[in-house]
Parts: sequence; structure tokens; C-alpha cells
Amino acid sequence: MIRQAIESDSYNIAKLIVSGWQTAYRRLIDDKFLNNMSPEESLERWKNNINSQNDESHIYVYEEDNKILGVIRFGKPDNLSEKYNSEIHVLYVEPTLKRTGIGSKLFNFAKEYFINNKTTNMIIWCLKGNVPSIKFYEKMGGKVVTSKTNIVHNIEVEEVGLEYNL
Repeated sequence: MIRQAIESDSYNIAKLIVSGWQTAYRRLIDDKFLNNMSPEESLERWKNNINSQNDESHIYVYEEDNKILGVIRFGKPDNLSEKYNSEIHVLYVEPTLKRTGIGSKLFNFAKEYFINNKTTNMIIWCLKGNVPSIKFYEKMGGKVVTSKTNIVHNIEVEEVGLEYNL
């Protein structure tokens, strides 16, 4: 079931994202950094993100048997000067459950939200070199159209942007 995130989900969301990073970004980001990540580091940020949801920022979880197995954060783009009017900012699935349809369900949920709210295009930024995720986003209809350097957790990373016309 997909439902809107609530504050009590914060720790489980943070835990899921740490697990996602430690799996997906191995060999792309320093192992020492990945090994030292903990849900507690981002717990307050997720509480704030959840409590500040509005028409421009949404957080939803995919839950089965009272366990959060996926999370998506979507809304207005981080960089409003770009030509895109919507963005999926975060999409993580429990690493052991990738390729089971959870990511597709969350992605399509956000896409339907954007379409129903008259959004015409969308962008997703993905770590360059994260081939499985890039292939997933391409399978969902995205096309790599741009790239940028970004600072994430004080680490400089290269990202590719996948564009969607809705």
C-alpha cells in the first residue's frame, strides 16, 4: 500500500535510505563514508521534511505488513530556474526487494500525481555510474538529457538528469 509519510516513519525512512546508499553507491562513493552512515544522522532532517509537506513537496511510503519497503519524495524542482516543473527527488526501495515492482508503483504514483495536477514535464537526478537505477528510469520512459556536479553530504558527485514529458 502507498500512503503519505507521517513523522513516526522518519527513522524507518532514514534506515531504508542508508541501506539504499550502502548498496547502490558502493564503488561510486567512498566506502569509508558509506560504512559510517547511520539513520540517526538524517533522522531530524526526515522529520522536518515530513512535517513540512505541502502542495510543493510530498513524501509517500510503500508499506506491507507494517514495514516500510520504499519511499518517494516528489514535488517542485530544487532548482526553479530550470525548464522542469516537477521532480522526483528521492526514490528508494529496500535493496533486497529491487525488481519486485515497488519502485515502479512509487514512480507511477508520483507521475500520476503530476499528470493530474497539469504538470507537463519532470526531471530525476541520478548518480552517474549508478547503471541499474539509470536503466530503471529509462525503462520508466526517461531520457538522459543533462548532467551536473552536485554536493551531497559534503561529497562532490556527478549526476545525470533524466527528462520525462508528461
